Amino acid sequence: MDSDTHASRTREKVTLLVGFASLAAAVAIAHRSPPSAYELSIYAGTPAAFWVGAGAGLVASVFVSLTGRGRRRRLGLVLGGVTALAIASLPVIRSYHFYGAGDSLTHLGWAKDIAAGRLSVLEFLYPGVHTIAVMIGDVTGMALSRALLVTVVAFTAVFVVFVPLATWAMTRDRRATAVAALSSFLFLPVNNLSVFEMAHPTSQAIMFLPLVLYLLARYVTRADRGGLPIGTPTGVLAALASVAILLVHPQQAANVVVVFGAVLGIQLLSRWLGTPAADHKLLGFQTAFVAAAFLLWAPRHDRASGATSSLVEMLLSGSEIAGDVGAQALSVSAIGGSVAVLFLKLFLVSLVFAALTALLVFDGLRGGLEDPDANAFVRYFGVGLIPLLGLFAAFLLVSYAGLHFRQLGFVMVLGTILGALAIARAIETLSTRFSAGTARAAVGVVFVVMLALSVPTLYQSPYMYQGSGHVTQAQMTGYEHSFEYAGDPSFFGIRGTGERYADGTLGFEASRERAPTAGSLYANTNATGENFTGSYIAANLGDRYLAFTDATRQQDVAVYRELRFSAAGFRSLDATPGIDRVRANPDAQTYLINGTR
Repeated sequence: MDSDTHASRTREKVTLLVGFASLAAAVAIAHRSPPSAYELSIYAGTPAAFWVGAGAGLVASVFVSLTGRGRRRRLGLVLGGVTALAIASLPVIRSYHFYGAGDSLTHLGWAKDIAAGRLSVLEFLYPGVHTIAVMIGDVTGMALSRALLVTVVAFTAVFVVFVPLATWAMTRDRRATAVAALSSFLFLPVNNLSVFEMAHPTSQAIMFLPLVLYLLARYVTRADRGGLPIGTPTGVLAALASVAILLVHPQQAANVVVVFGAVLGIQLLSRWLGTPAADHKLLGFQTAFVAAAFLLWAPRHDRASGATSSLVEMLLSGSEIAGDVGAQALSVSAIGGSVAVLFLKLFLVSLVFAALTALLVFDGLRGGLEDPDANAFVRYFGVGLIPLLGLFAAFLLVSYAGLHFRQLGFVMVLGTILGALAIARAIETLSTRFSAGTARAAVGVVFVVMLALSVPTLYQSPYMYQGSGHVTQAQMTGYEHSFEYAGDPSFFGIRGTGERYADGTLGFEASRERAPTAGSLYANTNATGENFTGSYIAANLGDRYLAFTDATRQQDVAVYRELRFSAAGFRSLDATPGIDRVRANPDAQTYLINGTR
């Protein structure tokens, strides 16, 4: 039995008070420290006091959530959830102009096109995130760039709230629910390879998945057995959520179809064998509905059907086997990094949860869990993981557009819930061998360590050999003005072409119509390494604009250690005849190569 003495209650209340006060101070400090220029790392750019306060909030949450009871436990979970969201909301709290210098800028361009009426949501494969951002911008009056950041935070909040709620719907176990909440603070689906904490629809769809799983669990456990003339209120909500995730991103909707199909398959098999594991409602209608919605929506768009065809062709031809993974490994090694260390940084905690999930699924398939509902859901999701991991292996095999890591992100949502169930069972087992307090304290220490390992991987940073996705207003205006006043010569970039900035400033449709960018030094010329000099560029890259941001310079010099582009090379651009700097601000520069003013 849990101890609930006056001393323990007082200690937990004081701990909560300190935790909430630390969090409030941390958020206030972060809000008062907006960036003055591009930040190579959001971790280094955010005041240390924020990390101290947020760390205190998370530690307080872990121990009160595991040791407290009733309202104190709930307050502990609220503290942890708000703290985790504060960390995930740093670009909003610190008033970043935008976050996400790659795909996210293109999504900003699409949002601008939708807002301006240049793009119909019916003609767009995944309009969900963009439409929400446009609505937020219209209602609040905030810029679309900020509305997209707020939208990302909203989806992250869905993940934090519904991972524990889905666990509760499956188990009705308070300990498992608390552990699931703590597990959600790890943000295991975010791997910063193909799943990000930025405007990126497939990432938002993954964050939305726990809501779908929650409604699935309530539906099959007959949470509301009557109500509407056709179906139940939960069934209607589950259907709407299925359509919603389809509009956010069809790839993850296809994975939902797989999960629903696995649940239905296990249910039908159990009924055929005469051994139903629990009094669960058949998921037949819901599975048919989400499958039909997917088949009606996705094939209408060339992007979806083309991706499927490409995957099949690549699998049959056996081309490009694991090519991008090998190339990334070589790049990390070339700058003195360790691939093994990087892998552990990104996936050590996920590996722990994956191992716990595998053990739990093995036990569940043998009927080893006492609670029939919990045992049924472990079987449902365990079987669902088989085709999901099969797709992961297929994507990995052909290295198709990084989709394997997107698939892994989806898998880790299920892994978060199942791993939490395994940890809850471990607490129970440890409590029989040691005291209950010792077991909870040990698990609490493990969670604190896992949080310490997970928080530094939520955002891109030099910690993982990447630059921050911070996009400043000066970068955007620099490109916008350059595109507006440029003549005929096209734009080259350093590593990227600058096309993403054209999407974000002009809108996607206008960007593709005007096509102001033509290539990059890295991909289209030999102006790298020792050839990255002003004289070489002036002699070999005539009648072009060269545009880049200070972020590019910092990343190449500080993160990539001048592997392709050196600091001396950047300086030489200002000292070479035939290269004229025609526009510059602190965060963006544009040069005209062999041109005349």
